Amino acid sequence: MNDRASPTKQERARRFFEWAHGFAAMRMAFFGLRLGLFEALRSAPEGLTAPELSAALGLDPTYVAAWAKAAYACELLSYDPATERFRLAPDMEDLLLNDADPLYMAGIPLSLAIESRQVDRLLENFRTGGGIPFGEYGPDLVESLEALSKAAYEVYLPNVLLPSVPGLRERLSTGGKILELGCGAGVGLLSLARAFPHCTVTGVDPDELSIARARERIQQAGLADRVAAEVMRSEDLNVENVFDFVYVQTALHEMDDVAAALVNTRRALVDGGVLLITEVRGAERVEDATGPYQAVLAHMDLFYEIPQSLAKGGLGVGFLNKRQVESLALSAGFAEVRELDLPVPVYAAFYAVK
Repeated sequence: MNDRASPTKQERARRFFEWAHGFAAMRMAFFGLRLGLFEALRSAPEGLTAPELSAALGLDPTYVAAWAKAAYACELLSYDPATERFRLAPDMEDLLLNDADPLYMAGIPLSLAIESRQVDRLLENFRTGGGIPFGEYGPDLVESLEALSKAAYEVYLPNVLLPSVPGLRERLSTGGKILELGCGAGVGLLSLARAFPHCTVTGVDPDELSIARARERIQQAGLADRVAAEVMRSEDLNVENVFDFVYVQTALHEMDDVAAALVNTRRALVDGGVLLITEVRGAERVEDATGPYQAVLAHMDLFYEIPQSLAKGGLGVGFLNKRQVESLALSAGFAEVRELDLPVPVYAAFYAVK
C-alpha cells in the first residue's frame, strides 16, 4: 500500500514550479561553474555588478545579467539593490568551489548537464533497449564523477569506513598490497596511500582518460614509488594470492561481468585478505523510493548507471542493493559477506574475507 499523503490538485500544480526551480538552479550552477562566474565573484568579496562581472570575464553583458538575475532567484547569489552588486550566497563558496569540503556539491550540476545531452539518445533506448557507452558521455563525466566522489574518498573512507572493518588497520599497519577496482581518476588511490603509508596501492579502471588523470595526480602527490594506476577491466584481473585488501567504491554495478570480477578478486586476495565494497544506498523496494535523495538516485540510474552498463552487457540494474551484493559475493566463493554498521546513511558497505 502506498502511504504517501495525497496533496490537492493545487498543491500538485505548485510542486511543478518547485521542481522547475530546482532544475533552474542546477542549470545556473552549471553555467556559473563552467564560465568561471562563481570564481570571479569569490575573488571580489565586495561583490560585482552584472556589467563588472561580464567585463571581468569577457562575456556578453546581456547574458551575464540574465544569468545573475536567475542565479539570485535560485538562491545561488545574494544581491544588494542599493549598489546593484551580486555576491555568492552564504555557503556557496564551500558547496560549489571548495572540493575539500565534505558537502562539496559541484558534481551534481555537472552530472545533470552531462545527462541532459543524452535525452534524445535515451528516448531511442526506450524503444530499442540499447545502451550508452561510458566514453560517449564525454570527458566532462570523468570530472563529474571525481567531484561526486571526492568527499567520500577523502573524508568518509579514511575516517569512517576503514576504521569500521575489523582488524584492517592492524593488518596493514606494517605493509601490504592494496588494489582498488574501478579507481577512476585516482582520488581514492591517494586516500588509501595516506591511510596506509607502508603499503603499495594499485588501481585499475577501463577508462583511459580516468587513468591518465589518476597518473597525473599520483605524480603531483610524489607517490609514484608506491602508487600505480593501470588501464584494465576488473574482469581481466589475472593474479593469484597477491593483495591483502581490495576496495571497490560504487563501481561494482558498472562492471561488464560482476560475477567474473568478483571471482577474479577472490583469487587475487591472499588467504585472510579483505574485500570491501561500497554502494550508494538506494531504495530496495519501489515503495521506498520517496523523497529528494531517492529521486536523484533513480534519475542517475536511468540516465547513466543503466545505459552505460547495458552498453557493455552488464547487469543494467543501477546501484546494487544489499541482497544483490551478498548474492554475487557468495556466488564468487566468499564464505561470508557482512554489512558494516555505519553512521552514514548515504552508503551501504560490505566486507568479505577470503
